[in-house]
Amino acid sequence: MKTKVFFLVSMLLLAGSQGMQSQSGSLPVVDLSKNYPLEKLRLQDMASVEYVPLETTDDILLSGNAALSAVGEKYILVHEHQLGDIYLFDRHTGKLKFHFNHKGQSGMEYTWIKNGTILDEKAEEIYVCSQFIQVYSLEGKYKRTLKINGFDHDMSILNYDDRSLLVYDDVIIEPRREKETTKTPYKLISKKDGSIISILNIYYPKRNAATIAEHLENNMWRPLRISYTHNVYCGQDLMIMNASSDTLYRLSPTRGLIPLLVRIPSVFDSEPRNIWTPFLTTDKILLFGTLPMDFKTKYLKYVFWKYEFETKKLTNVSIFDAEHETRIRNANWVPDATPAIAKNMSAEFISAVAMLEAYRKNRLAGNGNEVAKNLLEDDNQVVRILTFK
Repeated sequence: MKTKVFFLVSMLLLAGSQGMQSQSGSLPVVDLSKNYPLEKLRLQDMASVEYVPLETTDDILLSGNAALSAVGEKYILVHEHQLGDIYLFDRHTGKLKFHFNHKGQSGMEYTWIKNGTILDEKAEEIYVCSQFIQVYSLEGKYKRTLKINGFDHDMSILNYDDRSLLVYDDVIIEPRREKETTKTPYKLISKKDGSIISILNIYYPKRNAATIAEHLENNMWRPLRISYTHNVYCGQDLMIMNASSDTLYRLSPTRGLIPLLVRIPSVFDSEPRNIWTPFLTTDKILLFGTLPMDFKTKYLKYVFWKYEFETKKLTNVSIFDAEHETRIRNANWVPDATPAIAKNMSAEFISAVAMLEAYRKNRLAGNGNEVAKNLLEDDNQVVRILTFK
């Protein structure tokens, strides 16, 4: 274990700071200020499709706010943020294996699921990230608490390797606490006790906030938030990017921290700030979006991009979903970057209503028709798993 930790820390130190990497000139550079051709793609030409219907009974009813957290080799993990329910389904059949809800105020419970859930199939554990990180068995038996305060400020927490989780500390916007914002926001913490294993040496001299404090009367305030995708899974690796990033990193349990791309102009060179966000990384391509951080605009619009690793070609892209193109009105297909899943794969919820509509129009690929013919409109969501070529 000591050798492994030393290797990881060495790799982190070699990676250097954000500012150093951005100016090194040794990395591929993508210029987001230029005009690029629009490449129109068809999702079903890019990936094979598999559907897994999630079991529906009077006791197993998912809301429209249910979150797909992980698709592993054996299980599919789903949680309800506010309700507190944790569901573990069979990966292949969709049958419910375990369900628990430990919402409460005791030291072994959680008030709500603020920062998501994590499935560790190898250790047979589920991490519920609320005020602290509560660790349970797959059946829901309490095991331990990691004292990482998730209510103190916004953060994201992701599974990294057998020993550790990656924690990203967001900008602190609470009035009179802004100076507490760290310039090194990434750290690896122990799955055993929550202690800090190492702090990633990614340094941000300045940081953008995707949430701002709107000041109200009587010294009150409320957060105004722009939701965006950041720090996402890529198989066992993690893609490291946030609202302050000019460099995209890949964090690998076997190879450490690896810078992949640098963008120009800098995220700080425009007003409103034009951030970039990762959606999907495969062996061949990176799909990402750019988004203006304009808190005065009600509806913000992504611009979508495809970067090819071998040719270093960058294009604007729109991806047509031939099965469910009406599922989101006036929008192209965008991968759900949240679920943890194997390399070169992506997963997302499809409603039973959307499945039945596509079935009636004979649009479904893979095993879609076999799944849809047994669905009812009020059944639980179906998990669509895409394996990219």
